[in-house]
Amino acid sequence: MDDDLPTDFQVIVVGTGMVESIVAAACSRIHKNVLHLDSSDHYGGLWASYNFDGLQKFIKEVNSDPEKQVQVYNLTEQWYIEKESSGEEKGEGEAKEDGKTDPPKKIWSQANFAAEYRKFNIDMTPKLLFSRGPLVELLISSNIARYAEFRCVTRVLTWLNDRLMPVPCSRADVFATEAVSIVEKRMLMKMLTSIVGYNEEEMNNEFKDWEDKTFKEYLTHKGLTPNLIHYVLFAIAGGTDEMPCLEGVKECKKFLMSLGRYGNTPFLWPMYGSGELPQCFCRLCAVFGGVYCLNRPIDSVNVDTVEEGKNVVKIVSKSKTLNCDHLVIGINECPKDLVTPKPEGVCDISKAVFITNGTIMKSEKEPLTLLRFPPLEEGGGAVTVLEVGPATGSCPKGLFVVYFITNKVKDAETDLKPYAERIFDMTGGDQNEETEKPKCLWSLFYNVMDTSATASSSVPCVHVCSGPDAGLDFDRAVEQAEQIFKKICPGEEFLPRAPDPEEIVFEDDVTHGPEFERDQEEEADGDAPKE
Repeated sequence: MDDDLPTDFQVIVVGTGMVESIVAAACSRIHKNVLHLDSSDHYGGLWASYNFDGLQKFIKEVNSDPEKQVQVYNLTEQWYIEKESSGEEKGEGEAKEDGKTDPPKKIWSQANFAAEYRKFNIDMTPKLLFSRGPLVELLISSNIARYAEFRCVTRVLTWLNDRLMPVPCSRADVFATEAVSIVEKRMLMKMLTSIVGYNEEEMNNEFKDWEDKTFKEYLTHKGLTPNLIHYVLFAIAGGTDEMPCLEGVKECKKFLMSLGRYGNTPFLWPMYGSGELPQCFCRLCAVFGGVYCLNRPIDSVNVDTVEEGKNVVKIVSKSKTLNCDHLVIGINECPKDLVTPKPEGVCDISKAVFITNGTIMKSEKEPLTLLRFPPLEEGGGAVTVLEVGPATGSCPKGLFVVYFITNKVKDAETDLKPYAERIFDMTGGDQNEETEKPKCLWSLFYNVMDTSATASSSVPCVHVCSGPDAGLDFDRAVEQAEQIFKKICPGEEFLPRAPDPEEIVFEDDVTHGPEFERDQEEEADGDAPKE
């Protein structure tokens, strides 16, 4: 590849994170000459999904060379099970109402995890997609949805009165739930209707005097009971007592507008993990001629001014100089002198991954769960919890993978362990012991730098892509990718629809093929993401 690789490209993209991969696909789609590099041997960077063996290698790499992976720190891994299994199955299983008995639970050991490592897909950046959010619309309109599969989140939970409670999402749920009185139901529906009608441009009368107040103050003013305030503020808006009113209204509207498109909740989860999504955009980039080189670190970046003030970026990689008109580069790959300093007051992110032997709240069918924890103490942050099971391709049968995300206060373990202890049995011991909570078998706590506010460059032809933020969805990544694309290709359409293979017409065909670019609304009806 070193000998064959051309030296001149219109766009060179360094890093295969979410933002970089969307930009690469968008540029390649309109026939820009794109080279896409990554210093790692896998796609995704901090947006990647790992099998269990790959995750162990990543942990060792970070712990042995912190300078190489400065964006991840404070890694703490812990096992709660034996190294070797003393016997695979124990116990008689659980009797059901119909007289049948569930098979006894598998007794997991560290050796079992190693043996079944390929069945795990563990995300570094677990995120959901709102059913009517920017990423779903982009996947449909660009036809990239055909590269991915999704599952609907089956339930939304909250922590209320010291226990897990289901959150009524749909209108039917609201009227069916016994946790809310009839009077409360009417109040809630009236208030949610006014939120759906909110228009940021028109700034209607309902919210015009609330710009400087909190969402909780607004909900209290509307006469909502503490129960309803909890559901709306913490579970639907995903906020805290300090959440600004208009931010809460926007988050609620986003939630409500995505209801009913594909399932009973507003959310979709990518099969095999969020790390699949950057790869979907990389596939499209390659289909339209993008050149890919993994394991290709860059040694230096220089910007030269040539005739008429035009800039050319020169990249040295493996002793070869590569030239381009525009460089798109992930912030962790970018030389420090090209990045603006991190602004004050930006929190880093605390994350944790747990592997358990059961779901946090029993369900007839395998659940796919979003849980939003309100702060457990004054000044703490809200915690987002995502629980995925074997049906998502995330883990072997009998296990669940559970992700925790919040803004960093002290360190990941201090910030998140108190929440984990509310819903898991973290004492180890006999896996067949009957407990109310699922047993935690393995955990990983870690902190990640939040670079979402620092990704900018003083050089016009160098475009810096931020890393993952603490948000629930991919909205910021899509927005940033589109902004970068418009700087590189002003006036061009952002990711027009790609043709299906059967629509492609070759030059020697006599007749013209169909139009490839179709109206997005028409697409939305027919080519929704697979479930």
